[in-house]
Amino acid sequence: MAHYPNPFAAIRASWLLGRARLRSENLSQSTLAEDVGLGQAALSKYENGSREPSFADLQRIIARTDHRLVVRLRREARVGNRLLESMSVPDLAPYRVSDTHLHRRLPAQLAPADGRLERSEPDGPRLEEALLHLYEIQDFLHDARQPEARFQETYERWHVERDRDLIHLVLPVGAGAAQAAGILARAIDNRTARPTGSRAVKSKQTEQAEPRASRLTWAHIVCCLRAEEAICRERAARLHRALDAARARVRARNLADDAELLARTGHGRPGALADLDQAKAALEQAGRHAAGHSRNGGAQDVGLSGERYLAVELTQLADRAHALYEELAQEPTFTAWREVHAATDPLYDAWLDGELRTALAPPLLFPDAKALHRLHHRLPEPAAGPAPYGPARRTAYDHLGRPWQIVITAEDDAASRALVLAVQDQVQSEPGQSGPVYVLAEKADTDRARAVVDAAPRATSLLGITAALRNA
Repeated sequence: MAHYPNPFAAIRASWLLGRARLRSENLSQSTLAEDVGLGQAALSKYENGSREPSFADLQRIIARTDHRLVVRLRREARVGNRLLESMSVPDLAPYRVSDTHLHRRLPAQLAPADGRLERSEPDGPRLEEALLHLYEIQDFLHDARQPEARFQETYERWHVERDRDLIHLVLPVGAGAAQAAGILARAIDNRTARPTGSRAVKSKQTEQAEPRASRLTWAHIVCCLRAEEAICRERAARLHRALDAARARVRARNLADDAELLARTGHGRPGALADLDQAKAALEQAGRHAAGHSRNGGAQDVGLSGERYLAVELTQLADRAHALYEELAQEPTFTAWREVHAATDPLYDAWLDGELRTALAPPLLFPDAKALHRLHHRLPEPAAGPAPYGPARRTAYDHLGRPWQIVITAEDDAASRALVLAVQDQVQSEPGQSGPVYVLAEKADTDRARAVVDAAPRATSLLGITAALRNA
């Protein structure tokens, strides 16, 4: 019998009935009971779990709501490879995130380097009920993997280099959903009892235990889905930029052709040759810009390999990921996690569904300046103390009233590009150390960043100045 997730985990009929009715518009228990020809007392017993409806009755009752019960058989071998099962080693670091695009969009608490989350309250949804969410995430993941499979097959058949570009572009798509599905399946597998004996039926004691997902596990799953949405939108944005470059190249080609025709038939019109040279230079520049969107030499095919269709497909996937995120984020345990985590990382909380929600990634938060320097090694060596990168250009305040010093520093030898940092002011337990550091903007135009920071009010908010830098 299949072992992952636990085959004995099952969605309860009572939970399905209650969910379907409560999520239907203006549908009371008495109205539904009358529609299906039941007494309200009988329907109440179905919903509170004191009686179990037959499978046929369950379908008929749900069919009278704004939902339908969809059932399908998925083949899984009853007897697996026992040798492989006996040799399997438990995953000791299940929360380690290897995909860089996903890791970039998760807070450090939910993506620990050792792959293990801290213990937290088991106040998430019942794992049996979470099965429905698992099926929804798996359906999404199946669709999210289709673009890569399609372009792999296309490239193997015709060997067009632009198709190989698009394979690389869509590789991160599905990373967040895959992580969320794996973690949720593992939680269900580990915490749902496997009855033994000739009659594999769950005992009343097991049902009463109602194992639930832990708070940090559920937060990890929900934030992976939010990251999935951002990954899909970022990939779609890349395609839009490539399509803009392709259109600019076509316009430049048309202008160059017109200029060449005028130069040949212009009968000595003054400036015709100069116009031709200018048009050719513009075409060459447009070609280089289009080539910048191709990593495998398929620059001439940019815009001609189904990018428009793929951009629409990725946007639809992003919308579906957002809907999944909103659904799972309604759990009270996630709200409780956000309230605590927002005190540590307020800008991530704003990125989830606040003022920074349109950004393609949240601002990076480092525990101190040394941690920042390990990643941005071209930065000047941070000085000891609360001002590691020199005097602040402005002071901003987070939602708890804590001050953050806004600093603009050169990212490397090119003074035209800079990092915009926010260093938290705090009482130091150890002298010579800085507080947490946000990277508000990377590779920012130095003059524009200075203008945005200087234009901010004296008592500006950290969120407001971050949003202004993102919009600049």
